[in-house]
Amino acid sequence: MNIFSRLFGKKTQQQQASENLVENPEIKEPLALGVVFKGQFCFDENNLLNKLRNIDSSMKDIQCQQPLGQLDDGCYILVGWGKHVIKLFGINAPYPAEVLETCIAPAHYNQDIKAQIRNNDSHLILYYVGYEQDVLEQYLALTRLAAGLEEFNALAVINGNGHTSLPINTIRKLVTDKDGIDSLRYCLPSFFCGFVKYEVEGVKGVWMRTYGADIFGLPDFAVLANSHDEGEYYFEMFGNILQYLRDSGATMRPGDTMEVGDDKMMSLRAPQDDEYFLKDQGHVLVVEINSNNATA
Repeated sequence: MNIFSRLFGKKTQQQQASENLVENPEIKEPLALGVVFKGQFCFDENNLLNKLRNIDSSMKDIQCQQPLGQLDDGCYILVGWGKHVIKLFGINAPYPAEVLETCIAPAHYNQDIKAQIRNNDSHLILYYVGYEQDVLEQYLALTRLAAGLEEFNALAVINGNGHTSLPINTIRKLVTDKDGIDSLRYCLPSFFCGFVKYEVEGVKGVWMRTYGADIFGLPDFAVLANSHDEGEYYFEMFGNILQYLRDSGATMRPGDTMEVGDDKMMSLRAPQDDEYFLKDQGHVLVVEINSNNATA
């Protein structure tokens, strides 16, 4: 029986009765991250759990189950600790190339590493199916689990919602370092809401924007910057605004303004008709920066 028929086939009463980890039936569209591998993914469950226990003290009670038993052409595993349950669905085939490219091309790491990731051989999708309500904590749980796969020939972690990716060794360093965890937690564009720069033919300047903030119930932000040199400035600005909105529960909409310096004012607008490249499933606000003295 192949992985798809076993994954979606009806479970027997014996299978259902033997499971201790239970997916949350209230989650209809689970949050997910991908992990790509060199070669076919292959890991011993006990070894993996030991690696994960060493990553974070909250994972001491972690357990792993295979509801469908051993599969020859992939894997279907539930991993859980505390309130978290994560479903690992793996296929010994490369990650879909088109989706992968949207997450690799804008990423800010070495081209040689990007080439290795593009040439991946297999992949896992980690789905959050647990009982934590906070989306940020769900993301952190997925990221911690992904970090434990570093020693099993994992290459990178892919965030399709955020149009971003990070090498697996970077992910491991982030989740095992306090400053790294703070970066993930308090600066959403570092990974969970990707920060992407791209040039549009016929448009002078560089568009910069976030992706994936809608997962948090927040708007994405975009700006037409003068050059790539302004990337750090807008990365920090968007991160600070998203954190402020998340912490305060405040909202922003077209027409709102905000001071962003001694003599600068930020105004927000909706994308214009010719800015079709900004229109997606999320809610995007375009930032424009003006001098307070511009009309004086």
